[in-house]
Amino acid sequence: MRLIDFNLSTADLDRQLPLYWESDRVCIPIQTLTFSNDQLVLTQAKTAKPMTLDQFSARTRQVNGKTGLYMLTTNGVVPLFGYRLSAGQLLFG
Repeated sequence: MRLIDFNLSTADLDRQLPLYWESDRVCIPIQTLTFSNDQLVLTQAKTAKPMTLDQFSARTRQVNGKTGLYMLTTNGVVPLFGYRLSAGQLLFG
């Protein structure tokens, strides 16, 4: 998924939605973003407070919209293909 596609699809959502990575039915808060090799990499942290959609937007405002979104997992960096909304959370998975 590209950043521009994510931004367009979430434009009308509640800006206070917390962001999570969902893996094996476990939701882990997304804590930080890093930019590396034309990739925007989201990092999860089990004990962290989740980043909100508003914080994500503020931190990526200056990033090129064509930049791909990725998640840092225990298996390495994997591309993100979408998200879903569940119980007041935005879940990448």
